[in-house]
Parts: sequence; structure tokens; C-alpha cells
Amino acid sequence: MVAPKGNTYNNKYKPEYVEQVYKLCLLNAIDRELADFFEVSVDTIRNWSIRHPEFDAAKRAGKMKADAEVASKLFSRAIGCSVKKQRVLNNGSVVDYFEELPPDTRAIEYWLQCRNHDKWNSKQQVELSGNQENPLAFLLSEVATEAENSSSLPSKG
Repeated sequence: MVAPKGNTYNNKYKPEYVEQVYKLCLLNAIDRELADFFEVSVDTIRNWSIRHPEFDAAKRAGKMKADAEVASKLFSRAIGCSVKKQRVLNNGSVVDYFEELPPDTRAIEYWLQCRNHDKWNSKQQVELSGNQENPLAFLLSEVATEAENSSSLPSKG
């Protein structure tokens, strides 16, 4: 049963929750999912983090370790890595071998955008000069000029 909304001082907390919250955060659980697991409100999870430093430390440690693992894998793909694979031969035996993966362009791009956003941002800022009330006035004037100079009838050609 979920604690009533606003019941942030839920006395349901148990010391064994420290190990459970660590493991759940290793699996990338967010506060909403933690609340569902412990059958309390999200406010209670936040309150437990404040009132029980060991709970908060375990939650942070689990999330940090999971993030570090993902960052490590992303970095490996960005620079290229070696992957252990298995192949079954015609005689039925299994052979282990390593395959070299080249650097992955998308992983490189993502890594650089996250680490150095100002230099590697994929969105370009464009500044237009001219009329501040209508920054596209120059385009509209070109379209108007072309419309005036063109024939209303299609040309035969």
C-alpha cells in the first residue's frame, strides 16, 4: 500500500533498504521507480535520502557506478575496442576469438557534445541583421520582386 500523498515522514524505512536501493540504482532506477518498489511516495524517497545519510549514499553510489560503467562503454566505442566472440566450427567445437571494432562516429560525436558542448554543439546559431521587427524582410522583398517581374501565365517551352 502506498503512503498517503504528502506523508513524507513515512516510518516504513528499514536498514536493509540501503543494499536494495544500491542494487536498484545500479539498474538505473529513478526515484519514481524506487517509490514503486518500496511502495511509498516519491516524496518519501526524497525524505529518506535526507533523514538517512546511508540510504542517500547508497542511492548516489549505485547511480554513479552505473553512469561510470556506461561512460566507460561509450568511451570504448568512441576510440575503438576489441570484443570477444565465439564461433562454432564445422566439427561442432566452439572457438573464442577477438574482433577489433573501429571507432564509432556517433559515439565520438556524442562524447564530444557532452564533454565540450560549446565547441561540438550540432545546433547552429544564426544571427540575421537588418530589420529587427521582421528579420526575414530581405527574403520577402526578393520574393515580391520576383513576383512582380514574372508572368502570371506559364511559359511554353
